[in-house]
Amino acid sequence: MFESVLTPIAWTFTILVLLCLPGSSIPDLDGPVIPHFDKLVHFLLFAVFSGLWNIYQSCKKYSTERLKKAFWLVFLSAIFYGALLEVIQYYLVPDRSFDLGDIAADTAGAAAAYAYSYIKLLRINSGN
Repeated sequence: MFESVLTPIAWTFTILVLLCLPGSSIPDLDGPVIPHFDKLVHFLLFAVFSGLWNIYQSCKKYSTERLKKAFWLVFLSAIFYGALLEVIQYYLVPDRSFDLGDIAADTAGAAAAYAYSYIKLLRINSGN
């Protein structure tokens, strides 16, 4: 499953669809209000995004050094993708806005996946 690029591509597309939904199509949830719930969603979306891409990269039998570079590139790509989607929301998606807090949450999620990948996936890849 993780050797295929289809899983991380599908998740990348899922994020695109979810973050480009018009604001009017996002339902207001009844029940207790969780402060900054949207930031938690952004964190999780981009942690999974980065994690899936890193797992895919770790299945490629790269050297440890090359894998470290791949994880770093995934991290930077996640930040760029999150920022790009915020710009798209601002200019092209009705009832959505640009939010630096969302980019920070995206970055935090990508950083969590980077840290996990660096610690766990590098160890698995190196056989230790």
